Amino acid sequence: MDLREIVEFEESNFDPGCNLLAEIWKSPGYHTRIPNGVRVHQTRSSIYYALLLLAEGEMKYRSRAEAVIRRVLSSQVTDPCDPAFGIWPWLDEEPVSRMAPPDWNWADFIGAGLCHILRGYRDRITPKLAGEIEMSLRRAAWSIFRRNVQPNYTNIAIMGAAVTGVAGELLAEPLLLEYARRRLRKIIDYTHEVGGLTEYNSPNYTFIALFETERILQLSTDPELTATAEELRHFIWGEIASHFHPATGQLGGAQSRAYREFLPQVCAEFLSEATGARIVPAPAVQRDFCSGVLAFDGICHRPCPPELAGRFRALPEAETELVQRYVKREPDSRSTRGTTFLTPDLVLGSVSDNCCWVQSRPLLGYWVGPDGTPAMFRARFLKDGVDFSSGNFLAAQSRNRILCGTGLIRNFGDYHPTLDRPADGVFEFRRLAFRFDLAGKEAEVHSRSDGRFELLCGSYQVLIFPGEGRFGSQPIRVETGSHENRAWMDLVFYDGPVRREAFDESLVFYGIAGIEVLPAAGESGLPLPAAEPAGNFVLATWAKLKLKLPIHPVFRD
Repeated sequence: MDLREIVEFEESNFDPGCNLLAEIWKSPGYHTRIPNGVRVHQTRSSIYYALLLLAEGEMKYRSRAEAVIRRVLSSQVTDPCDPAFGIWPWLDEEPVSRMAPPDWNWADFIGAGLCHILRGYRDRITPKLAGEIEMSLRRAAWSIFRRNVQPNYTNIAIMGAAVTGVAGELLAEPLLLEYARRRLRKIIDYTHEVGGLTEYNSPNYTFIALFETERILQLSTDPELTATAEELRHFIWGEIASHFHPATGQLGGAQSRAYREFLPQVCAEFLSEATGARIVPAPAVQRDFCSGVLAFDGICHRPCPPELAGRFRALPEAETELVQRYVKREPDSRSTRGTTFLTPDLVLGSVSDNCCWVQSRPLLGYWVGPDGTPAMFRARFLKDGVDFSSGNFLAAQSRNRILCGTGLIRNFGDYHPTLDRPADGVFEFRRLAFRFDLAGKEAEVHSRSDGRFELLCGSYQVLIFPGEGRFGSQPIRVETGSHENRAWMDLVFYDGPVRREAFDESLVFYGIAGIEVLPAAGESGLPLPAAEPAGNFVLATWAKLKLKLPIHPVFRD
């Protein structure tokens, strides 16, 4: 879409009664109490709508852009004694004081839009409004400064550096500019020390991190800040390239955070344009704007570094296994590492430890399905059929084999890791299950007489070797199912009447399984996993892989 097409697309969504974009709300399930289906007005999409109108350039849109900007500015928290000073609400209908809880990232997201307006289009707004924007940007920048997120919050760490750095230049605030320089350098140093991005392989947040480096390069004139941004841009492109799987057009797992099971269409289109490779989105993926204006963020994208562009057309070798550290802990044996195995037809990855909230993809694979489109395989922990944040995941991987275990986390929430933990620590449920899930045309599940299970789609099969597991004194059991090009196998911990349980150190809860991904005609001679008790752990072994799995719920940092 060009700018005029996006403006026309959004015309029916503009609400002249409040000078904001309107939409039917689809809640992510946290930060807000507004239910799904309500007509709402988002602050973030509206500020970028105003930026879009100014960028499009027609005089008739300038007064509308000014009205939108003023409405968004009016909802910012302006009391310097308020902990939420400088941020905005998600929705005009829900002030920051009513959110559950407020999202401090909105100082970054909306502040970035204000930077674009002041840097690129000051001549298209009145001097009075420019002064109001400067004041609002100053509040947002100091909010970011005061919050001071650390480099392991990858995308927001970079975005905050962009906002504070550009604000420092625009507002003649040398302290903000120096802060941005140090913050961005800290991100580079931290990333090299760890070995990879903490928000690893994310189809959403890796791209946001990349785009934020482009934002700095576009809006900043500071030589030090832009040099560091260019260095970081190259590093992030290297991360994307090394995990990209050309045959399926997908970003290999494991993935720290994802909103969809396949690469979003806008990301596929961006990669195609930036690399020159033909990357076709999966048919299951539809363009996801939330609001169409989110296709426009004001950033002028730059091409992929030439030395990396060819990687998006073909793998450098017939087989590649990548092992990276993503989270550094002491001792290093506690660090989080990811393994990704790539062949021309298959990409399979896992992470050594993670929670199982809705955005997590701790075990993820893709291959070319029977109709030439990607098949997707993943592991999930489900409470009453919904991804459960307090589900724990651990794994050891070698090439196409993964030994994985699951358990519970003591200090996490239900749908979100930190925002919705029950006050009394007691969870209520009817069913708890660890699922191996396959999506693809004509996906099937089969049980075998030797205790193994098979998930099959096209030219590949996933062999699942269930091992030992318990919930209290009860052993786990296995169930299978399929529905509309989807098949799964569940390790079922509980399925019955409503049960209330505190996940504490007295509870025994764990499950083990081996995974082997093979061509559909392939055979495996591997046995079921073995497990030996070792105090508060079980030591699982399978296919020369070893895993030390807690038998009680654990604390996670």
